[in-house]
Amino acid sequence: MNVTVVYGTERKGCTYNIAQEVIKQIEDANVTEIFLPRDLPEFCISCLRCFSEEKGTCTHSNYTNPIRQKLLSTDLIILTSPVYSYHVTGQMKVFLDHFANMWIVHRPEKNMFHKQGLVIATGSGPVYNHSLKEMKDSLDFWGVAKTYKMGFAVYETRWKCVSVKIKNKITKKAKKVAKKIQKNNGKVKPCFRVRKWFFVSRMMQKYIGSNPPDVKYWREQGWLGRERPWR
Repeated sequence: MNVTVVYGTERKGCTYNIAQEVIKQIEDANVTEIFLPRDLPEFCISCLRCFSEEKGTCTHSNYTNPIRQKLLSTDLIILTSPVYSYHVTGQMKVFLDHFANMWIVHRPEKNMFHKQGLVIATGSGPVYNHSLKEMKDSLDFWGVAKTYKMGFAVYETRWKCVSVKIKNKITKKAKKVAKKIQKNNGKVKPCFRVRKWFFVSRMMQKYIGSNPPDVKYWREQGWLGRERPWR
């Protein structure tokens, strides 16, 4: 199984090690790692080229194109972030901003509807839900068929200081999630939320069409007719 992991920080702390726990449980995992901000150091500058141009060119395509290809060629996308100011890290937000044109309402990639996702967040207390939601929202709206969540209050900033009890809980959850991921690999179907937003977006493209390049893209995919990206 091909796995692409996007780390919301270059620091190999708690979220990094939790991701490693999951990967360790996946048989024959071929892992690609993206560290932020190292692999995407530029802020989105709101040039809107990804929305206004038919080919959706990004100003920072020297960074985003290689990452995009990694996301498209993988079976499982893992996004990780420690909680910063009650949300994801700034660099994770920058990453998500750069790929907003892949949202279902704009120009989703067909093979995203056959992938699985996993979001991981850690906090000094039980304050990770906002961070999990931010990352899961993007995976859902990219069209990722099924996304799992793992959030933990680790009460530490250093992995080596996390209690054995919490680490055992993490290992148990990692095994459970990895088992589900492997079971569904290659045969996952889009969840209700993904399908719902596909059909809402289809109606918007068909009857409102506020952004012509998006409408043209949907028409070329055949999605305004009977074609569906998960078939």
